[in-house]
Amino acid sequence: MVIVILAIMAATAMVSVGALGGDDEIQRESLRLEALMRLAGEESLMQGKDLGLYVEEDRYRFMLYSRDAKAWLPMEADRSFRERILPEGLFFSLIVEDQEVVLEAAGNEAEIQPQIAILSSGELTPFQLFLGREFGDLQFELAGELDGRMELSERGPDDF
Repeated sequence: MVIVILAIMAATAMVSVGALGGDDEIQRESLRLEALMRLAGEESLMQGKDLGLYVEEDRYRFMLYSRDAKAWLPMEADRSFRERILPEGLFFSLIVEDQEVVLEAAGNEAEIQPQIAILSSGELTPFQLFLGREFGDLQFELAGELDGRMELSERGPDDF
Protein backbone atom coordinates (compact mmCIF):
# COMPACT_ATOMS: atom_id res chain seq x y z
CA MET A 1 0.00 0.00 0.00
CA VAL A 2 2.79 2.43 0.91
CA ILE A 3 4.64 1.59 -2.32
CA VAL A 4 1.51 2.28 -4.38
CA ILE A 5 1.00 5.67 -2.67
CA LEU A 6 4.66 6.62 -3.23
CA ALA A 7 4.43 5.59 -6.89
CA ILE A 8 1.30 7.72 -7.35
CA MET A 9 2.96 10.69 -5.64
CA ALA A 10 6.06 10.33 -7.85
CA ALA A 11 3.93 10.12 -11.01
CA THR A 12 1.95 13.19 -9.93
CA ALA A 13 5.19 15.12 -9.30
CA MET A 14 6.47 14.22 -12.79
CA VAL A 15 3.21 15.35 -14.37
CA SER A 16 3.36 18.64 -12.43
CA VAL A 17 6.90 19.37 -13.58
CA GLY A 18 5.94 18.58 -17.15
CA ALA A 19 2.86 20.78 -17.00
CA LEU A 20 4.66 23.71 -15.46
CA GLY A 21 7.82 23.32 -17.52
CA GLY A 22 11.28 22.67 -16.21
CA ASP A 23 13.72 25.16 -14.80
CA ASP A 24 15.73 24.73 -17.99
CA GLU A 25 12.97 26.66 -19.78
CA ILE A 26 13.57 29.73 -17.60
CA GLN A 27 17.32 29.38 -18.06
CA ARG A 28 17.01 29.02 -21.84
CA GLU A 29 14.81 32.12 -22.15
CA SER A 30 17.14 34.09 -19.85
CA LEU A 31 20.20 33.12 -21.87
CA ARG A 32 18.42 34.05 -25.11
CA LEU A 33 17.51 37.49 -23.76
CA GLU A 34 21.04 38.08 -22.47
CA ALA A 35 22.51 37.12 -25.87
CA LEU A 36 20.06 39.41 -27.69
CA MET A 37 20.83 42.31 -25.34
CA ARG A 38 24.56 41.85 -25.96
CA LEU A 39 23.96 41.65 -29.71
CA ALA A 40 21.82 44.80 -29.55
CA GLY A 41 24.63 46.58 -27.70
CA GLU A 42 27.13 45.58 -30.38
CA GLU A 43 24.74 46.60 -33.18
CA SER A 44 24.12 49.94 -31.52
CA LEU A 45 27.86 50.64 -31.25
CA MET A 46 28.70 49.49 -34.78
CA GLN A 47 25.76 51.22 -36.50
CA GLY A 48 25.84 54.36 -34.35
CA LYS A 49 22.12 54.00 -33.64
CA ASP A 50 20.23 54.03 -30.37
CA LEU A 51 18.22 50.90 -29.63
CA GLY A 52 15.84 50.05 -26.83
CA LEU A 53 14.07 47.16 -25.17
CA TYR A 54 10.34 47.31 -24.50
CA VAL A 55 9.16 44.73 -21.96
CA GLU A 56 5.66 43.56 -21.16
CA GLU A 57 4.81 40.94 -18.57
CA ASP A 58 4.91 38.06 -21.07
CA ARG A 59 6.88 39.41 -24.07
CA TYR A 60 9.58 41.79 -25.23
CA ARG A 61 10.68 43.57 -28.37
CA PHE A 62 13.61 45.65 -29.51
CA MET A 63 13.15 49.13 -30.91
CA LEU A 64 15.21 51.59 -32.94
CA TYR A 65 15.19 55.33 -32.41
CA SER A 66 14.55 57.11 -35.71
CA ARG A 67 16.08 60.57 -35.72
CA ASP A 68 14.04 61.40 -38.84
CA ALA A 69 10.69 60.45 -37.30
CA LYS A 70 11.81 61.46 -33.79
CA ALA A 71 10.17 58.28 -32.51
CA TRP A 72 10.92 54.73 -31.40
CA LEU A 73 10.10 52.18 -34.10
CA PRO A 74 9.93 48.39 -33.89
CA MET A 75 12.97 46.62 -35.36
CA GLU A 76 10.99 44.62 -37.91
CA ALA A 77 13.71 44.41 -40.59
CA ASP A 78 16.05 42.26 -38.47
CA ARG A 79 14.45 38.93 -37.46
CA SER A 80 16.94 38.57 -34.59
CA PHE A 81 15.23 41.47 -32.81
CA ARG A 82 11.60 40.47 -33.51
CA GLU A 83 9.00 40.43 -30.78
CA ARG A 84 9.31 37.35 -28.59
CA ILE A 85 6.55 35.90 -26.45
CA LEU A 86 7.50 33.93 -23.35
CA PRO A 87 6.34 30.34 -22.96
CA GLU A 88 3.14 29.98 -20.95
CA GLY A 89 3.66 30.37 -17.22
CA LEU A 90 6.77 32.56 -17.45
CA PHE A 91 6.70 36.27 -16.66
CA PHE A 92 8.92 39.32 -16.36
CA SER A 93 9.28 41.92 -13.66
CA LEU A 94 11.44 45.00 -14.18
CA ILE A 95 13.24 47.58 -12.09
CA VAL A 96 14.69 50.59 -13.95
CA GLU A 97 16.96 53.03 -12.14
CA ASP A 98 15.83 51.58 -8.77
CA GLN A 99 12.12 52.03 -9.59
CA GLU A 100 9.74 49.12 -10.17
CA VAL A 101 8.07 49.38 -13.57
CA VAL A 102 4.45 48.38 -14.14
CA LEU A 103 4.53 46.12 -17.18
CA GLU A 104 1.39 46.68 -19.19
CA ALA A 105 0.33 45.53 -22.63
CA ALA A 106 1.25 47.96 -25.37
CA GLY A 107 -1.50 50.44 -26.13
CA ASN A 108 -1.04 52.78 -29.04
CA GLU A 109 1.93 51.38 -30.99
CA ALA A 110 3.06 54.87 -32.02
CA GLU A 111 3.48 55.93 -28.39
CA ILE A 112 5.55 52.96 -27.18
CA GLN A 113 8.88 53.90 -25.67
CA PRO A 114 11.35 51.30 -24.46
CA GLN A 115 12.01 51.13 -20.74
CA ILE A 116 15.67 50.24 -21.36
CA ALA A 117 17.81 52.32 -23.73
CA ILE A 118 20.81 50.72 -25.44
CA LEU A 119 22.78 53.74 -26.59
CA SER A 120 25.29 54.03 -29.43
CA SER A 121 27.76 55.38 -26.85
CA GLY A 122 27.82 51.93 -25.21
CA GLU A 123 25.73 53.05 -22.26
CA LEU A 124 22.60 51.33 -20.94
CA THR A 125 19.73 52.44 -18.79
CA PRO A 126 20.52 50.77 -15.42
CA PHE A 127 18.04 47.92 -14.94
CA GLN A 128 17.22 44.63 -13.26
CA LEU A 129 15.03 42.35 -15.36
CA PHE A 130 13.68 39.26 -13.62
CA LEU A 131 12.31 36.21 -15.38
CA GLY A 132 10.36 33.73 -13.30
CA ARG A 133 7.60 31.19 -13.36
CA GLU A 134 4.16 31.56 -11.84
CA PHE A 135 4.15 29.75 -8.51
CA GLY A 136 7.88 29.01 -8.80
CA ASP A 137 10.81 29.90 -6.58
CA LEU A 138 13.51 30.14 -9.24
CA GLN A 139 14.19 33.40 -11.06
CA PHE A 140 16.92 34.64 -13.35
CA GLU A 141 18.05 38.24 -13.10
CA LEU A 142 19.62 40.13 -15.97
CA ALA A 143 21.17 43.30 -14.56
CA GLY A 144 22.55 46.12 -16.67
CA GLU A 145 24.83 48.94 -15.59
CA LEU A 146 25.15 52.47 -17.00
CA ASP A 147 28.56 51.62 -18.50
CA GLY A 148 27.01 48.83 -20.60
CA ARG A 149 28.05 45.89 -18.44
CA MET A 150 25.46 43.14 -17.97
CA GLU A 151 25.31 40.14 -15.70
CA LEU A 152 22.92 37.20 -15.69
CA SER A 153 22.44 35.40 -12.38
CA GLU A 154 20.18 32.74 -10.93
CA ARG A 155 18.13 33.57 -7.85
CA GLY A 156 16.63 30.92 -5.63
CA PRO A 157 14.05 31.21 -2.85
CA ASP A 158 16.73 32.20 -0.32
CA ASP A 159 17.67 35.29 -2.38
CA PHE A 160 14.29 37.06 -2.03
